[in-house]
Amino acid sequence: MTNSSVDLFYRTEDLQLDEVLGYFVETSGDRAVVDRLKSRSPVLLRGSRGVGKSFLLRVAEAELRAAFDRDKILPVYVTFARAGLIRQTEDGFLPWMISKISIGIKRALVTYGLSLPTDSALTALMQSTSGPAGRNPTDEVVQSEYEEFWKNGEPVPSGRLVPDPDVLRDAIDDLCQQLELKRIALLVDEAAHVFIPEQQRQFFTLMRDLRSPRLAVKAAVYPGATSYGESFQPTHDATVLDVERSLTDAAYAASMREIVLKQDSRLSRSIEQYGEAFDVLSFAATGNPRILLKTFAASAPLNRNRVQESIRNYYREDIWAEHSNLAERYPGHRELIDWGRNFIERDVLPVLHARNQGSSESSSAIWIHRDAPQTVREALRLLCYSGILLEGVSGIRATRSEVGTRYIVNLGCNLAQDAEPIQYGSIVRSTLSVKRMQEFGANHPAFKPIEQLRIERLELDSNVALEARLAASIDDLDLTDFQKSKLEELNLTTIGAVLAASETDFQALFYVGKVRSRQMRNAAVMAVIEYLSG
Repeated sequence: MTNSSVDLFYRTEDLQLDEVLGYFVETSGDRAVVDRLKSRSPVLLRGSRGVGKSFLLRVAEAELRAAFDRDKILPVYVTFARAGLIRQTEDGFLPWMISKISIGIKRALVTYGLSLPTDSALTALMQSTSGPAGRNPTDEVVQSEYEEFWKNGEPVPSGRLVPDPDVLRDAIDDLCQQLELKRIALLVDEAAHVFIPEQQRQFFTLMRDLRSPRLAVKAAVYPGATSYGESFQPTHDATVLDVERSLTDAAYAASMREIVLKQDSRLSRSIEQYGEAFDVLSFAATGNPRILLKTFAASAPLNRNRVQESIRNYYREDIWAEHSNLAERYPGHRELIDWGRNFIERDVLPVLHARNQGSSESSSAIWIHRDAPQTVREALRLLCYSGILLEGVSGIRATRSEVGTRYIVNLGCNLAQDAEPIQYGSIVRSTLSVKRMQEFGANHPAFKPIEQLRIERLELDSNVALEARLAASIDDLDLTDFQKSKLEELNLTTIGAVLAASETDFQALFYVGKVRSRQMRNAAVMAVIEYLSG
């Protein structure tokens, strides 16, 4: 069996909860994260796209479910995936979030064989939302009205009222006492990184206001693109956990190999046959499982030449195209985005490649002085958002005892500089040292082009960005050519058209069943939420 016949799962959204633990490759770092997600403390789970934030949230949910009878901790998984479709941010976004949470709690209770007591304060609150003509819409109606607004452009009736966060928090406390629950673990996926800045600030304020011994909120966020607002202090109001897999960890290669084999153990033979090429491919992914799976699939059937071509194509072209496309999502940051790309491609990667030739210690790290221009630091944050940089330890001393921050440059981008990525990669990974850094002082000449650039936080209304994204071609979707051809058979040529269609519509096509229809639907949703970051 060749790799080309294997259907790999790139996204957690395509897995059922009872399947998640079967794909979990436990490392010491991941175990520590999962345990904190199950704890009573609020958590911000931070990481770039594809590192496994959603997956770890679902692992925590699955483990809490398995231990529910013993521990009485109710996991409530809520995805804010459709937040990008909410246009009313001033008086509509908070009701939508609270409705999502209320629905999540009700559904979780049903799943665990519990019922919402009729005399519960939470029941009373859910019945108190009032609509026109004396009607009492359910939370599902309130949620749907806000999400469907993008289709017709009509504002949601202002009479759609929901409880204040503090009232909801107290009602949840009462519910836990009535049902003898130790606490509720609210696992919020696709959280702040899908919101525009105003929505982000509202979410983090809500997260702070809901905190109680009976309710622990855990939320997935991106590095470099999060606006917390004045009322929420990440280091004080939550525990910040970074999802990262150390390249210098002795178990790194084995764990990345197991991630692929968990999907299909029959791949073992080809991976063993081309072990060196696969290990370099896994190191190039810099701890990102989704990138590993994508570049592995692009190397099918696996051999040395295809792996080298995959590394060159993805890390010279694809990853940079994704970063440059951020300029469409963050118009006010276009100069920072463009400068960041130029900085890494022109001032960092060639120097790292040259320094690694014949050296006993190889490097893929840079050091930035703490007094570097703020514009530089903003540009580096956006590179972290794209996964091109990983922010390491701050307060590191470098030459002349100066203090700054260490960043790890995506190893794949480093390896793609060489004409023989596998040969170069084998040397780099065996001699890699995080202590060896290319230093950039506070007044480095590379910083000159953006030193005086005025930073503007993007505060655009979401309508313009949303409409542009919905009108984009299906070529932008993370789908196979076959799946795109099937969408064209339905005359669905834009992301908005795919989003408006149902999985049933997709299943009317030949060779499209439940799995493929779900993947096609997920791709459209993710294309919107990953685009509409604020």
